[in-house]
Amino acid sequence: MTGHEILAILATILAGMVRTSVGVGSGIALTASLSLLFNPHLTLAIMAFLQIGLGASALIHYWKRWDSTLVLRLVGWIFLGVLAGTWLVNVVPTDWARRVLGAALGAAAILELLRSEHVATSRAISRAPAALSGFASGVAGSTANACGAVAAIYLKRHPLSHDGFLSTLTTVVLIHDVFRLGVFWQFDMLTAQAFGISIMLLPFAFAGAWIGTHVRALASERLLRNAVLGLVLVVGIALLR
Repeated sequence: MTGHEILAILATILAGMVRTSVGVGSGIALTASLSLLFNPHLTLAIMAFLQIGLGASALIHYWKRWDSTLVLRLVGWIFLGVLAGTWLVNVVPTDWARRVLGAALGAAAILELLRSEHVATSRAISRAPAALSGFASGVAGSTANACGAVAAIYLKRHPLSHDGFLSTLTTVVLIHDVFRLGVFWQFDMLTAQAFGISIMLLPFAFAGAWIGTHVRALASERLLRNAVLGLVLVVGIALLR
C-alpha cells in the first residue's frame, strides 16, 4: 500500500467521523484532503462516486421525514448550478481548476463558520431566495462538494424538526449527487481509476461514520465542527498558491 493510499484512507475515515459527529462538512473535508493527493478532476470524480453511497445510507436512516416542498423548491436551481460549476472546472486550465477548487473550499468553510444565529452575514444568506440558494448550492457542490454546506444555511430558516432538517438536506444533496454524476459522465470526468479508488475508500467511510457516533459523546459538536472547517480553510488557501 502506497503512502497516498494510506493518507486517502485516513482522510476518508475522518470524513466518515465528521458525517455522524458534526453533520455537514464531511464532503468538503474529504475533498480538501483528497485534493492534496490527486488532481482536481480526479478528486471531484472520486467524490461523485463516494457521495452516492454515503448519501443513500444516510437517507435510509431519515426516510420520509423530508419536506417535499423545500426539496422541490431547491433542486431545479441546483441542477443549473451543477451545470455551471462543472463547465467552470472543465474550461479552465488544471492549475486554475486547482485554484477554483481551493477558493470554493475556502468559501464553503467560511460560510459554515459564519452559520450562527448571531452573525448578520449568515442571516442574510439564509434569507436569500430559493433560486439563489439552490444555484449557489449546485455550483458549490460541483466544484467543492459543498452543496450541503450552502443548502443547510437556507434550510435552517424554516421550522423543521432536527430529523426533518437532516432528512430534507440529505434528500436535496443526494438528488444533487445523482444529477452531478450524470453531468460528470457527459463531461468525461468519470474514469475507471476514480471508480476504483472510490470503491476502495467506501468501507472506510462507513467505518469512520461508526467511530463518529462514539466521538460525538467525547467532544462538543461546535468544537469538532470548527476544527474541521478551520482545516478545510487552511487547505483551501494552500490550493490557491
